[in-house]
Amino acid sequence: MDTNRRSSIPSDIAGPAAHHVRATLVTVTVLAVVAGALLASSWVASFFLYASLRLNPFHAGLWGWPDALLAWHGGLIPHGGRHLAGAGLLGLLVAVGCPAMALYSIWERTGRRRLYGSARFASEAEIRAAGLL
Repeated sequence: MDTNRRSSIPSDIAGPAAHHVRATLVTVTVLAVVAGALLASSWVASFFLYASLRLNPFHAGLWGWPDALLAWHGGLIPHGGRHLAGAGLLGLLVAVGCPAMALYSIWERTGRRRLYGSARFASEAEIRAAGLL
């Protein structure tokens, strides 16, 4: 496998259409990931809201937090603002922050040199090349 080549498709075949298809696929993928993250954060926020209200959190469903937010805005839940804000923040942090931190920890470890067992004494030639002798 030749990794030095830029693309396996010759440049005369891969024209502007291939670029637009690639850009469209990237855009659709990003939008799908964002939509999935929003749905996941809504479900997790509903879960935490129901748990903070001492209700069974597994009955929260996907729209529990938005419904409670609309009810609070309409005045039906007068003292539920703190529960709503806390559940929304925790839902966002758990649903978006945890996968982001996992991806970052995987990305950061790639390409790192080993630290354990890689230390050694410099040779005399390396010391002279560094100008220390």
